[in-house]
Amino acid sequence: MARVVKGNFLSAGRGLLLAAGNGVLRGDGTLVMGAGSAKALARAYPHLPRVFGRMARGTPNMGGWHLYGLIIIQVAPGLQAGLFQTKGDWRSPADLSLITYSARRLAEWLSNNPGQEVHMAFPGVGLGGLEEGEVLEVLEPILGDLPVTLYKQ
Repeated sequence: MARVVKGNFLSAGRGLLLAAGNGVLRGDGTLVMGAGSAKALARAYPHLPRVFGRMARGTPNMGGWHLYGLIIIQVAPGLQAGLFQTKGDWRSPADLSLITYSARRLAEWLSNNPGQEVHMAFPGVGLGGLEEGEVLEVLEPILGDLPVTLYKQ
């Protein structure tokens, strides 16, 4: 089972730090990261909305938002940051099918990057509007045996 802890995912300071994300680009090409864990990540690393916007632009356009599932960059030696997509449009509630897609992308990334650990804001809850239990039902079969820690406030 993925570990669930109270705290801030940014406090880990190592491995992969993942915030929940959406797929909307602003007119200037930056990815919308204006609330929740995405906002916290953007405050810690102000260049990320621009970089993630460029990365998302290369993914399928779903009629107003981009489908990326997971985007990751290295921000320092031994430290990566990324977004785990939970919704298409930032104004919409989180989507369990999109969380499933993103979890599969994360499992694939972990398979290709052995020895990595993931510190992730609990996806889909809070501003996403989902219950922890329903999100865990989706995540557990995919990420349950992997080095993933979910952080809830």
